[in-house]
Amino acid sequence: MQPAQTQQMLCAAEWLEGIELPNGWKVTAKTAKSSTGGCFSVPYFVERQNGKNRQTAFLKALNFRQILVEKDIAKAMEQHTRAFNFEKETLELCRDKKLSRIATLIDAGQYTPKNSLIPVAYIIFELAKGGDARKQLAALKKFDLAWTLRTLHQVAVGLNQLHGGGIAHQDLKPSNILFYEAFGAKIGDLGCADTADKPSQSPRGHLIIPGDPQYAAPELWYEHRSSDWKTRRLGSDHYLLGNLVMFFLSHGSSFNAIFKGKIAAQHRPLNWPHDYRSVLPYLNNAFDETLEEIQATLPKSLQEKIIEILRWLCHPDPSLRGHPKDISQVHGNQFNLQRIISAFDLLAEKAEHNILDY
Repeated sequence: MQPAQTQQMLCAAEWLEGIELPNGWKVTAKTAKSSTGGCFSVPYFVERQNGKNRQTAFLKALNFRQILVEKDIAKAMEQHTRAFNFEKETLELCRDKKLSRIATLIDAGQYTPKNSLIPVAYIIFELAKGGDARKQLAALKKFDLAWTLRTLHQVAVGLNQLHGGGIAHQDLKPSNILFYEAFGAKIGDLGCADTADKPSQSPRGHLIIPGDPQYAAPELWYEHRSSDWKTRRLGSDHYLLGNLVMFFLSHGSSFNAIFKGKIAAQHRPLNWPHDYRSVLPYLNNAFDETLEEIQATLPKSLQEKIIEILRWLCHPDPSLRGHPKDISQVHGNQFNLQRIISAFDLLAEKAEHNILDY
């Protein structure tokens, strides 16, 4: 087989526009970028007739173009296929458990193009017409406190749904918070997820930082990994949620950017020669200074509660993340987000009734 033919077969996912897929779907247009992430996929809009209505959705097609530069193409193909299947199976689990705040998988299948022996695997999601959190904040002409707090409540609910299903997201960030008309926010992109019952099957579970390093928890900067799955995975998700709190309430600023700026040069990851436990006292001081700076930027009506929530979510010691009452329970789950969900719900209700002022 000629190299050009090999490339055409492996990259067939890039030429699906106009194709009729099973279950009545038609690929209408390629999108600029996947709103649910994925380095090895090509994103498209698809549509089909659903009764009297026309249903529009979002498709991710598995693409093998990037493996063409690998020395062992077969091995690379297996790895990327396994990652794609893991995300699909995790999404199916979320759908079967009816996790309402997770982007819904509508359909999945494969299509074999003409002139190709390799089928193109794809997954189809409900379309987030409101885009992601970055698009939403960019569109806001005036900061809406009630909308922000309600969104944080919805995201916390979604993360708690995942955790209740034994799933850690590991890549919670603004681009993975998707907005749906008349429903609000959902969590998308489970490509970096890990599952408690099958941790060895997670395609990125072996990495120190499975998701975006920009938002990673501090213990991961120092390559510290707890042996306890919940502390390692759910504790990291707590920190990522705290990052989102800062993003929304500061209109786009980064918690980590402030935090890292408070750490003295000799205590930063590249300069610290000892273990994570020994650097924690210095990180705790930097963390306190970070909260002080953030507090000054918040509306007075929110300062006390938001700083308290950030302390619960983002403590440098992952074993101390979570609500204090949950941590103190001998047989409880310190990473249960229900108390934090309730706190955001109460704040959102107050803002919606104009009891809080920005």
